[in-house]
Amino acid sequence: MAEVKNERILFIVESPNKVKTLKQILPSNYIVTASVGHICGIKNCGEYNMGIKVSDNSFEETYEISADKKDVVSKLKDQVKFADKVILATDPDREGEAIAWFLRKFLNLKKGKYERITYHEITKKAIEEALKHPRDIDENYCAAAQVRQDRDKIVGFTLSNLSRKATGAKSVGNVQSPSVNLLVMRQNEIDNFVPETYFDLFLHFSKNDVPFKAKYQIPTNAKYDRIPSLDECKRIADECKKNDYIIESIKQKDAYENPKPPFITATFQQEVSKKLGISIDDAMKAAQSLFEGIDIGSEHKALITYHRTDDPVYAPEFMTEVKAYVEEWYGKEYYAPLKEGKKAENAQAGHEGIRPVDVTMTPERLSKFINNTRLLKVYEIIWKRAVSCGMKPAVYSNTTYTIKNGNHKFVMNSKELKFEGFKKVYSYQDENKDDDGIVKESFSEGEVLQNTELEGIEKHTNPPLQYDESGLVKELEKLGIGRPSTYATIISILKDTGRGFTTIQDKRFYPTALAMKQIKYLNDNFPQIIDINARAEQEKELDEIAKGNLSKNEAMTSWWNNLKNQIDRVEPQVTENAENKICPNCGKPMAIRKGKYGAFWGCTGYPNCKTIESFKKKS
Repeated sequence: MAEVKNERILFIVESPNKVKTLKQILPSNYIVTASVGHICGIKNCGEYNMGIKVSDNSFEETYEISADKKDVVSKLKDQVKFADKVILATDPDREGEAIAWFLRKFLNLKKGKYERITYHEITKKAIEEALKHPRDIDENYCAAAQVRQDRDKIVGFTLSNLSRKATGAKSVGNVQSPSVNLLVMRQNEIDNFVPETYFDLFLHFSKNDVPFKAKYQIPTNAKYDRIPSLDECKRIADECKKNDYIIESIKQKDAYENPKPPFITATFQQEVSKKLGISIDDAMKAAQSLFEGIDIGSEHKALITYHRTDDPVYAPEFMTEVKAYVEEWYGKEYYAPLKEGKKAENAQAGHEGIRPVDVTMTPERLSKFINNTRLLKVYEIIWKRAVSCGMKPAVYSNTTYTIKNGNHKFVMNSKELKFEGFKKVYSYQDENKDDDGIVKESFSEGEVLQNTELEGIEKHTNPPLQYDESGLVKELEKLGIGRPSTYATIISILKDTGRGFTTIQDKRFYPTALAMKQIKYLNDNFPQIIDINARAEQEKELDEIAKGNLSKNEAMTSWWNNLKNQIDRVEPQVTENAENKICPNCGKPMAIRKGKYGAFWGCTGYPNCKTIESFKKKS
């Protein structure tokens, strides 16, 4: 649609916080306004009150404007009346596409009246480029979003009531329940863990009054991969008394540590949570603020690109800017082209990694304008990660000293940083530090060591820890449960004390007895709801819908038929708990069973007791 000079254009975004930034970018004939997120939801009506009519393998949702959005929609309708054109500029993901679809539906936008655009950063260049390439709403993306929403609503409204009566747990969720299952599985792993005792054997020696330590190397033909007992330590020590400790070999090799790839939502959440000790939700709120922009002098500027993404790549033009910045401030010897990270199997391409909009807007420059310390620290992490992606690896000189005593060997490692590379800008907390630092004394092959002593240290294998927020997000991402836009919501649900699924201790999730009970119930009756692999398969299915390879009805039909069959089998048993009906003949509980001619009361003592009674549903 060609733009006519001075025509009134209504530019609709999701968040009101973007409006100020966009008003400074767009011409004066643009009226920028916000939908304030989703404007509607599926109405609670019909079968199971789920608001979705199922007939002939088709699924028809009954949508209604949300109560808190009626004023927003009314205002938007008034603005549409006086607009020559409407730009639907909601977020560049499936949820944003669905919001655009609902805006078209409830604002009654006809073809030719509206255009859909997307952008990944709120800058003049990005907005102008987006306006040059308008398109229609992607129906496949919307279908994928609808299937996710439908399944979430169906699972919640059909199974929550059953779960409440059977276990006392208030809610079941299509993503929530597999997440609770992860916590329960980890707790079961911890509870069933049997610790193993083993020993590490160390050789202590000194040279020029400088102490050193080398670790015993398990022989390749040994029957164990850890020294199993103190007696074995003593046996080795007795054999070593017969010989000298001699430096058998000294091997030096350079080791390279590459910068980590561009931030995606999950890695951003994990890194910020670990470095700053804040919640996933707070990390995302900070990112949202940085994306929407802040006042810098007389301007309102966006600072980072869109923060819901699972594609670890940067735009080539941004890397050109990084190259210029690195070479100017650190030297040409520090620059290296971006090494892209491995994409998740079900990653949605096209959403650039999280990065600063302007690499020259350093954290130091921004500190004059950002008074919120946490917000500035989050920006600093994003900025440093992005710049480090355009830098060379750090280079270490690794030296391995092999010490021989008869048939036994000990190993000492030395690690020295030769070239900082990306660590000049950004460093990570070492997770596995096995080196002994730098060996500053010189040794030579064949040298006999002096002042030697062996020490056996008792150790125990430890169970895994309960998940903290960053660890849980990492696991959800790895298993394909949820999406970048849902991780923070999942965490919030798990932390909700009203649902009663977890207690938090030392920032770690401990599943409650209620969570354990519900997961057992779901596993016995609706295993596909909490099955980790099944949940990941559903995410792949949504991808196929978004690509146009699978229709909404096809995806929903088989899924619903399977679930409905299980509901029909389990649902009558709910009344068993509610009625507490006792068999008049043997005194055992009565349960509702399904037969050829419908439901009936049957004694749970069957086949020893064959008492049955007619069953009538309560009206």
